[in-house]
Amino acid sequence: MKKQVALIFGSVNSEHDISVASAASVMANFPNDVFDLVPIYIGKNGKWYTGDYSLAAMEANELAGHRELNLRFDYENPGFVQVIDGKIINIDAAFLMLHGRMGEGGQIQGLLRIANIPFTGCDLLSSALCMDKGYTHLVCEASGIQMAKHQLITDAYDIDFASIEYPCIVKPSREGSSFGVTFVEDKDSLEKAVAFAFEFDSRVLIEEYIKGTEVGMGILKTKQDYIVSEVDQVNVSGDVFDFQEKYHPHATETLPVSEFPKEVRQQVQSIGEKVFKLLDCETFARIDFFVTDEHQIYLNEVNTIPGFTKTSRYPSMIARQGVDYTTLITKMVEDVL
Repeated sequence: MKKQVALIFGSVNSEHDISVASAASVMANFPNDVFDLVPIYIGKNGKWYTGDYSLAAMEANELAGHRELNLRFDYENPGFVQVIDGKIINIDAAFLMLHGRMGEGGQIQGLLRIANIPFTGCDLLSSALCMDKGYTHLVCEASGIQMAKHQLITDAYDIDFASIEYPCIVKPSREGSSFGVTFVEDKDSLEKAVAFAFEFDSRVLIEEYIKGTEVGMGILKTKQDYIVSEVDQVNVSGDVFDFQEKYHPHATETLPVSEFPKEVRQQVQSIGEKVFKLLDCETFARIDFFVTDEHQIYLNEVNTIPGFTKTSRYPSMIARQGVDYTTLITKMVEDVL
């Protein structure tokens, strides 16, 4: 009898729609000959559902025919129960495709631990540390990882204007897909940018602007595999790789192999591996950096559930190491079963 794998996606966060798109790709390439897929959708209203969601509906983000679920806290028989009829849906593992704070911030991980459902990716603490960029700064800088100079504020009155050099970057500390991020060139713009970032989070970072090229690398770590990808490179048309550039690109170009010299790419990989271990990451992550013209390397952030469409950066990175999309899903699920 095949194991039942819950594909959990959606959420109440700003990255809800991106999560649905990633989950659609997982569904399209899921190893149905090995596992049974159970779609678990978290709506924008916070309710959990399952349904006979077609691939076309997933890709169009037009889900209907919901059956509301409650999480079942039964250590011997983990899973869900349908509200309408009390039907129990047993679950052997969860494949998490929840981008944003609910999925990458430790919330879903803690809940599934209590419900005794194994899940792909980082555990609670690692997820929380990586999601909160303020704490990523604290932990990584304490171990000698170079990052942009920053200040963390919880109120606009906390801003230390005297220490800020322009341009700078303002961002919510716990947000993804560059929501709430602003490139700031002067004091008046800074105050507006901070107010905007506070719309997304109660913790806001003001970071030094690193004039450099964005590069990234992926890691897949299971009981059977340890794969470190080649370093890619993102060439953007603007000053920052923001939401518009990521999901509605104008002149953004992603190179499968960075144009920086091999020794620089190897240094990025080495730092990325150190960060992965330092933050206690599990299964997979995409780690992003800035590299200056002088080859100074700055850690930008760690994505514990990176974009996962078939053309997204992380699956593409791993595919170039010989692990195709369906095999990647299989390896990740097998690792937690």
